[in-house]
Parts: sequence; structure tokens; C-alpha cells
Amino acid sequence: MKILLSLLLLSLMGCSHLPSWQEDAEVGQVVAEEPLLMHTEQVANRLFGNLPPIEYGNLAVVSFTELESLALSQANHSLNMLGLQLQESMLTVSTQRGFNVVEIRAANQVQLFKDHERLLSRDSADISKDINVRYMVVGTLLQGNQTTTVNARLLDLREGTVIAAVSDNIPNSVIGLNANQIQIKHNKLYRSSL
Repeated sequence: MKILLSLLLLSLMGCSHLPSWQEDAEVGQVVAEEPLLMHTEQVANRLFGNLPPIEYGNLAVVSFTELESLALSQANHSLNMLGLQLQESMLTVSTQRGFNVVEIRAANQVQLFKDHERLLSRDSADISKDINVRYMVVGTLLQGNQTTTVNARLLDLREGTVIAAVSDNIPNSVIGLNANQIQIKHNKLYRSSL
């Protein structure tokens, strides 16, 4: 008990002085109320949680896209980031659950730059043409006023069937959307407020 109390006091003392970069942050900046990773892992765990036994085969995951267009949103960067984070979380959870996961963005060779190196690419010329995938995780996003609905599916590409599906709602505050954000929906400009 004394150790727990000591650790609590130390952690509180550590919070009393903020780093200079955080002190300079804008007062009005949006801070997520809950961690996005927790929500994305929850979706992934629910998708793979009660999965029936399936035949062996490679699995790949693609970016989650906006429901209506089935593409990344032209006007909503936060929604796009949610779609990419969901893809990354699904890759992680499916690997941890023992699937043979194929990274479809892996280039044929490492690219070296002055300040970094990279293997992942979205340029089809860089990526191997011979990717053998049996299962695919796909998903859509539908943003509402307070929450964004996430729909995720595990597809068997050989059979053309949906093996598992899950829907979840993620609070918009988690993905960095604030009440005064201006967005384009259905080719019209919208500004929401409290």
C-alpha cells in the first residue's frame, strides 16, 4: 500500500511541470477524450473474437474508407487517419492471433533517402505483383454528428463470402473532430456547432 501511494505521489509530481512544447500549445486545440488505439483494437478483437475455424490462407488488410464513396474523404483528414489507423490495428491484431498476414504495401526493395529509409509504398510500380491472399479485412466509415460508425468485415476471397463482421461507434472526439469543424458532405459545405 505504501509503495502504491508513493508511486501515485511521484506520478502526480511529474505532472506538475509540463514540457515547454506542451505549455506553448494552443488553448483551444482538440484533445482526444479516449485513446483511438483502444477503440480500434476493440473493433479488431470483436472481429476476430468468435471466429469459426477457417482453412489456412494468407490474410491482408486494406485501408478503411468512407462508406458512400468507398474512397478516402477529400475533405476530412481525421476520418482518413481513422481509416489508416484501423488498417494498422487490424494488421497487428490479426498477426497476434496467428494469421499469416501479408503486407500488401511492401515494395520490392528498401528505398534509401537522405534522412530515412522506407519499404512500404503506395506506388504500384514498387510493389510485388505476385501477392497470394485468401482472406481480406475491409471496412467502411460513416461519420455522424457525435460518433463515427465503423463497419469491419473479414472476407474469404476464394469463396466470395463474409466470414465475420462487426460494427462499432467511435466518439468523434477520439478522432480529433471538434464541434466547430467545417466539412464537405455530399458536395455541400457544413459547419457544425454546439
